[in-house]
Amino acid sequence: MKHYLELALKKEKKAASFEKIVSRIEKLKSEELHSDVILTAEEKKELLELIREGVTQYEIYMTPNENYIAFSKTSFRKGRFYGNRDGRGKVSVTTSYVDRDGQLVVNNEKYEVHKENTNGAIDGDFVLIDIGGTQGIKVVKVLDRNLEYIPGEVYCIGSSYFVRPIDKKKQSITIALKGEAIEGQRVAVSLEEQTAPNFYTASIVRVFNHKDDPNEDILWEAFKLGVDNEFSNESLEQLEHIIDEVRDVDRIGREDRTQNETITLDGITTKDMDDAISCYKNERGNYVLEVDIIDISSLVPYGSPLDRDGFRKGNSYYPGGIVLPNYPRKIANQIGSLNQDKDRLTISDILEITPEGKVVNYRYVPTVTRSKLKMNYDTVNQILKGGDIPTEYQSYEQTLQVMRDLAKILHDKRMAAGAYEFNRPEPSGIYGPNGHMLDIGVRTQDVAENIIEEFMLIANVTRAKFFQKHGIPCLYRVHEAPNVDKLKKYLEMLDAIGLPFHGYDAEELASNHAAFQKLISHVSNCGRLSSFLLTELIKTQSRAKYSEVNVGHNGLAEDEYMQGTSPARRYGDKINQDISWDCVFRPDPGLVQRKKWISRLPEIAERVTHTEKVADDLEQEVFRMQFADMMSHHIGEECEATVIGLSNECMVVQFDNLAEATVRVWDLKGDYVYSEESYSLVSLDGEQNYYLGDRLRLCVKSASKETKKVDLTVIEKIHETQFRDSDAINQAVKIKTKEERTRRAFKKN
Repeated sequence: MKHYLELALKKEKKAASFEKIVSRIEKLKSEELHSDVILTAEEKKELLELIREGVTQYEIYMTPNENYIAFSKTSFRKGRFYGNRDGRGKVSVTTSYVDRDGQLVVNNEKYEVHKENTNGAIDGDFVLIDIGGTQGIKVVKVLDRNLEYIPGEVYCIGSSYFVRPIDKKKQSITIALKGEAIEGQRVAVSLEEQTAPNFYTASIVRVFNHKDDPNEDILWEAFKLGVDNEFSNESLEQLEHIIDEVRDVDRIGREDRTQNETITLDGITTKDMDDAISCYKNERGNYVLEVDIIDISSLVPYGSPLDRDGFRKGNSYYPGGIVLPNYPRKIANQIGSLNQDKDRLTISDILEITPEGKVVNYRYVPTVTRSKLKMNYDTVNQILKGGDIPTEYQSYEQTLQVMRDLAKILHDKRMAAGAYEFNRPEPSGIYGPNGHMLDIGVRTQDVAENIIEEFMLIANVTRAKFFQKHGIPCLYRVHEAPNVDKLKKYLEMLDAIGLPFHGYDAEELASNHAAFQKLISHVSNCGRLSSFLLTELIKTQSRAKYSEVNVGHNGLAEDEYMQGTSPARRYGDKINQDISWDCVFRPDPGLVQRKKWISRLPEIAERVTHTEKVADDLEQEVFRMQFADMMSHHIGEECEATVIGLSNECMVVQFDNLAEATVRVWDLKGDYVYSEESYSLVSLDGEQNYYLGDRLRLCVKSASKETKKVDLTVIEKIHETQFRDSDAINQAVKIKTKEERTRRAFKKN
């Protein structure tokens, strides 16, 4: 009935009465069935309930005289409000439909809202706006305000206690506490009642007082970014009813793959294992690869409390050596994890791949899988490099060799197709038993890690092509070409610092994968500056994101790509499993199921793209906090580092473990000014200049985990990286700066 209601409203050009909608639907059904159709009283009752639901969901607009019209035909729109600190904002409105050719069409429009028209909306609200008013775009109503928990600091006015939100975009709301508190406390509060516009009463749900407890510090940073380690009461109740073993009834309709030589391959401490692999060569000399993914959709149905919590969280978070899981540990580490010698419900990509890396056969099926051995990267790397083989691994030695060979084939084929990878090492914290950072190591990717990466990539790419071929909607992982203007500036920097890249301009680099590969190779061989230059090159890239519209993945040089191999850790992957059950494994899904997902995917894509960025931000913030805390125990000690950033305020230096700190310009001897043309810090009074790549001996001056800053002072320059033409440029900078200062002093007097 809902399908016919949508068609009827689509055909009506103006608001129609209930009786006219009934007549329109009867006509539509009669034309379809080639016979007269009259709706029964029961069908009319169902139709009226659907209309009322549509009105409640702001999909149907009801006029004052109770006529109805599709919301899309009015001046009203629904969207997410993104607020600025000055009170203004933008509303992002995404609409989608299937055209006559069966193609998905998605429109995304952004509407500017002036401060006086926000109607109390704050950053993150889902709002209803009117775009047809004479006073500009106006927020009519806040439809959903996700303010379940607000982190902030307690302050006092008289005898009353309030909480000031940490998020400056939410500081337009006033939060009054029920009861007493301690001024200056770090708390998370739950809003209970709105007593006036943007005025709430609240209760404290969590106090973050233990400043020497690293886990409390991490959770405080997480709460500040909107991440929590809580699950709703409804989710915890649902969790109690989840069986932690695979029953006979669960096996119905699934292929039994429990006899395969299946393994998991993860880090030593990993507990949430949502993928397993098996691989062998068949009689045709082809590789048979099976990638088994834990079936979270069968454990957590779409729309259930746990699913809603999963959508809210977006993904698991891994800040500072702890895990904030997307689902409770009973799922993430037990029934939703491919633990050794345990049967688990899975969905499997089964591929036959030639020695040239071509997929010649593919199946995507629900399965039951049993991992025979939990392997770890360190041990597998040791084996594949000719080291000792632990007893439990010995029967898998040949299998590991086959996996390595296939991974290399797939990798070489990707590179030949134009994919590029930065292979940039990353700092990794080393923690003591109490959770405090003790040291920093450098994390690199080795053979075993490459095996998993290549196998997951080929499974995701092949599945995306399968979905595309059969017209099945999904969340794609998309990545657009690099930004040409940013690439131009990057090439100018390389030229200025004496590391020019010749042969290609910015436009060619943005469109020519082979050229971009050569640029990566060039900056990867620039000594001490390589890590910095790779980081800066990554900044020229657009950020990969989730989208219901497929625009391809530039970095992978693939026309179709989706992620579906980590459903316990990424909500977007889990949604692709939900779609699989509705539109792939269902005997006859039909257009209705596909349209259902087409309408849902834009909001999901926006949410999981946002939470992925939050996860990155959280890891970086926690790392900076823990590093500063660690360095606070080394005040006065000497160290060495390389200059990787310069400005009028500071020098940014990078240690060999890739952690970063700053040298404030006012702590340098002399008067300095930054030259954008030569990328150097120029001394105006005869002291030495500083250049990108300079190697310095330094002393730790101060460090604070509260500000997340580490400040150093320079003892001496160990090695100078002076660039071509820098002397002439810097001399001109000195003259120009002194002349400008003289003019300003003259005007002032």
